[in-house]
Amino acid sequence: MASWQDVERLALALPGARTGLSHRGDPAIEVGRHPFARLRWDDDGRELLQYWSMDLDSAAALADRSDTFVRIDTFKVKASIWARLDRLDETELGELLEESHRARRGVRR
Repeated sequence: MASWQDVERLALALPGARTGLSHRGDPAIEVGRHPFARLRWDDDGRELLQYWSMDLDSAAALADRSDTFVRIDTFKVKASIWARLDRLDETELGELLEESHRARRGVRR
């Protein structure tokens, strides 16, 4: 079970990462000019992680995990995904943050 404190610890270890605030004032971790991790909350007050992916098929890949991944917006070149932090373990959280860091700083695999 992960929390925003885990996000900060893992994300801030990535190159160029720094704390910031979203345009609405929510805590975020940024790289370059872009957030790659943003704290949000669901209607019940549970912490959600917003992260980004270059995988435009994320919705299909995550469809069977709707208890964890609650929103997926697919744009022209990236997807924005919201995940319940309390449903992620540290390994998966680290992988999502690394993927988002790559997507937001513009480095492809």
